[in-house]
Amino acid sequence: MSPIAEVEGRRITLRNLDKVIHPATGTTKGELLHYLASAADPLLGHLHGRPLAFLRYPDGPDGQKFFTKNPPPGTPSWVRTAEITRHKGETAEQVLIQDLPSLMWAANLVVELHAPMWRIDQGVGIADRLVFDLDPGPPATIVDCRVVAVWLRERLADDGLTAYAKTSGSKGLHLLVPVEPTPSRQTTAYARRLALEAANAMPDLVIRKMTRSLRPGKVYVDFSQNAAAKTTAAPYTPRAVPEPAVSTPVTWEEVEECQAPAALSFLIDDIPARLDRHGDLLAPLLEPGQARPLPTGEGGARESDGEEGADDEGAVDR
Repeated sequence: MSPIAEVEGRRITLRNLDKVIHPATGTTKGELLHYLASAADPLLGHLHGRPLAFLRYPDGPDGQKFFTKNPPPGTPSWVRTAEITRHKGETAEQVLIQDLPSLMWAANLVVELHAPMWRIDQGVGIADRLVFDLDPGPPATIVDCRVVAVWLRERLADDGLTAYAKTSGSKGLHLLVPVEPTPSRQTTAYARRLALEAANAMPDLVIRKMTRSLRPGKVYVDFSQNAAAKTTAAPYTPRAVPEPAVSTPVTWEEVEECQAPAALSFLIDDIPARLDRHGDLLAPLLEPGQARPLPTGEGGARESDGEEGADDEGAVDR
């Protein structure tokens, strides 16, 4: 019989807690749930109000994986959802993880948590964050991403914007920037322009197109996750990779000093100590006073032209 847990008054049936999800480390489903409970405070802050997409991997990273934005069958009535108008005017329900019971229910499904750059209370596609996904093409690694990240940090600072870094939990780095509420097409256009500037400034290292043949040894600066229909792995979410890696906030000192990929690789067991030491390094993203306007110059407030994959709802970041 599956155990039933009571979490803040909600009864949740937990299944297969002894099932090994990450064979590389022997990490079980129960250990993943324990991790998410321990990281719930900062994680829930970054999920609040953001309609989520799930990448489910119930049989581990080598098993079947499927991406969904719709509430899974059997979603409890107490899990909040929001009706979202998607492209072409279609409406659909998406899950909102607002509290610990909802988080534990989602964790029981074994999921990566992916969130948009906007919150439902501000309106669909009105972004309060800007994101750059720095994805290295082998043999490039996260060590190469750090060079691009520092360049983008300084370039954003020139425009009065502050960037915060986290690992993707897979291969690369994410930069997140708090911005005043701005239509997603404008944040996408601005990010596209900076991606082009980075490619022009570092042509031997950076590409801004996802063409596979161009990727080896280069860092792809993906700006398209700023589009309203796109999502990015949430801070602190586990990832569907061989080891139980986590998309982990990091200091700029850690980024600058990284000399080997292992230096910016964090597993679920690493996170409690990091939270004790640093707190939530992305907490400024939750403070409205930290948000700044996008520059109003060329590219800052114009429509995006030709952003790759802007309406690809099924895309998953690296």
